[in-house]
Amino acid sequence: MTGCHWAGVAFMLLSSSAWGQATGEADSLLGPQTGDVTWSLRQHGLTWETPQMTLHLDPWFTVRHLTGTPPTTSEAAVSPWDNLRGAHFEATLDGVWHMEGSLEEMQGWAGAWDAATMTASTTLPGWGRAKLTSGGRVDVARARVTSRYSHVSTQGDSLLFSTAYAPVQWGALPSPLTFSGEAASFPRASVTWVRPNGLSAQTTAARWTGTERGPAGGSTESLFRQTDAGWVDFGWRHPSRGSLGLLGGVLREHPWTGELATDSLGQFAWRSWLSVSSTWRTATDNVLVTGEWTSHQGWGVATSWRPSEAWAFTLGTTRLPALDDDRIALQNAGTPVSAVLRPAGSTDALWRTELHGRWKTSTWTAGGRAAAVGTFKVAEAWVAYALQKTWPMHVTLGAELWQGASHPSLPSEGARLRVGVSHRMGMTPGSTTFGAP
Repeated sequence: MTGCHWAGVAFMLLSSSAWGQATGEADSLLGPQTGDVTWSLRQHGLTWETPQMTLHLDPWFTVRHLTGTPPTTSEAAVSPWDNLRGAHFEATLDGVWHMEGSLEEMQGWAGAWDAATMTASTTLPGWGRAKLTSGGRVDVARARVTSRYSHVSTQGDSLLFSTAYAPVQWGALPSPLTFSGEAASFPRASVTWVRPNGLSAQTTAARWTGTERGPAGGSTESLFRQTDAGWVDFGWRHPSRGSLGLLGGVLREHPWTGELATDSLGQFAWRSWLSVSSTWRTATDNVLVTGEWTSHQGWGVATSWRPSEAWAFTLGTTRLPALDDDRIALQNAGTPVSAVLRPAGSTDALWRTELHGRWKTSTWTAGGRAAAVGTFKVAEAWVAYALQKTWPMHVTLGAELWQGASHPSLPSEGARLRVGVSHRMGMTPGSTTFGAP
């Protein structure tokens, strides 16, 4: 992780220097500049502007009171509050370099939608490794950052270089099968080529962190197992009718010293996976059909209907195969890099059916979602009023209910009500706020 961050910093410095030379900027514009700094409660919290840079910094926080089924059956006192603290920044340099990131810390009750699918008691979808207290509350922190540099040729082709510590989005299913933009962060670097006719190609190198600790070394705590991963994807997008994409990738668990020489089962051999994703929009433009097939995690289809600017609905069905040793698990920090799809502990083939709905005006938002996966069922709904639209900040009221859960932090069935102030409207307080590039 450290190496990736240093590589990203070096890449940004070299690219910004090269851009300055290519554009012939005067030496007087190089280096730190004072610029103008403004504060606001209605727009961005802090804005710093110079001739070459625009930086926005916004606070994020969530404070909500909970009533209903506690996270465990333990008699230990449980704080009835969600709280999240953090900040988000967004910067543009020279009009071509874009950076965005956030730092967050959260203590609270994990929403049933996420808690029921936690693969372990110490991991939380969208966050990674977490601390589960004796009362069932989750204590967790995360960081997300992306850096993108774009160049447009005289022929209209675009070349995009990006480094990130963030997830990836692939496909348009409500619960993506390969990569989800709401998964836990990981270091990666990509090069993307886009043509004016809608054709695109991208190559990505990444590293995922596991939950297996290695031999004790010079530090007080041994390191986690790393997985090297890489993939390429090709796509075609019509401006109004749809898209088609093909993604192929490989991965290999990173061996500790001496492990590769003694590997007799091929544990550290490169393994591959494949995904095909497509979307198609009807002639009326208010119905979108999407689908995805994968070699490792089944297939799914969904239909989205948007009768007006205010209303949107999505109905999706996914077939999840039985887990076996021949299938590849794409995981980072103990959670899938896709959406988390099956209840904890389930290994059989399952059907997953889910329904999402949303109504939105300039100040009000109402939404909900429901899913049935095997014997597990969950539903949640919320309504929110916007106090501040840029950060953002809302007064929220939400409810959730579930049945058939099997996890240490979630009773088999229950219901909860949450009310408070939140930068996001979902039932899980730490839902991601900006998408993966």
